[in-house]
Amino acid sequence: MADPTSRKGFAKSIAVRSKALVLACLFTLIAPTIDQSAAQSETPFPKLQLLTEEWKPYHFMEDGLVKGQTVDLLVSILEKVGSKQGREDIVFLPWARAYRQAQLEPNTVLFSTSRTPEREKLFKWAGPILKFESYFIGKKDRNFNIEKSEDLHQYKVGVVIDSASAIFARRHGIPEENTTFNTQGILNIKMLEAGRIDFIPIQWANFERLATQAGIDPSQYEPVYLADTVRLNFAFSLKTPDQVVERFQAAFREIHELQARENSSDDPKREVN
Repeated sequence: MADPTSRKGFAKSIAVRSKALVLACLFTLIAPTIDQSAAQSETPFPKLQLLTEEWKPYHFMEDGLVKGQTVDLLVSILEKVGSKQGREDIVFLPWARAYRQAQLEPNTVLFSTSRTPEREKLFKWAGPILKFESYFIGKKDRNFNIEKSEDLHQYKVGVVIDSASAIFARRHGIPEENTTFNTQGILNIKMLEAGRIDFIPIQWANFERLATQAGIDPSQYEPVYLADTVRLNFAFSLKTPDQVVERFQAAFREIHELQARENSSDDPKREVN
């Protein structure tokens, strides 16, 4: 051991003490972060208001049970974050009512919600769940020739209040006097069949489902002009804490990556987008 009375011994003693002091300071700085991170992971996941509408095959009621592709995904996410909620906690509402409620009340999630620039600052987002194209759909026998958005302006368009279809109509410049607002998509389908409107901006698969439900033959209609590429997400109210959305998104990402690996292993030639 160095003699603390010698110059070398004194210098070595100072160096040892300085190193110990630095380590102690580092631990003091890091420890709260470690404790905070651990505390966050152990914090119970809060109860959420889970709002949606009837939209088969993503979320719907059948034989008294809540079913659907997005419902299954949501249940898996809730399980991964340690929530005790499940499909029985999902509430079905008319879209306009659910949309407004999701903007006002804390710890509320609305799904499946199209993430658009117009909505970006209205919610906190998790996803995306999936993407698809929406089109202005009209009757085949009308032989529409639509080459640009301006060509749509002379026609009447039906949309759902506060829905992506309403956003698409505005984005393509449809005059307000030519826009019909309804609370449900099926009402637009019936108006289209009756000739009271000319187009509906909607996903083709969703149009087929609603038309069939209304007793209308979807083969008499066709996609005429691209409205937009839609990305569906979980939309959280702005009053939901960031850490809740972040934990939800992290669980979503883990599940998505696991599914991608499983799909890749099932089919080596499959191209994952």
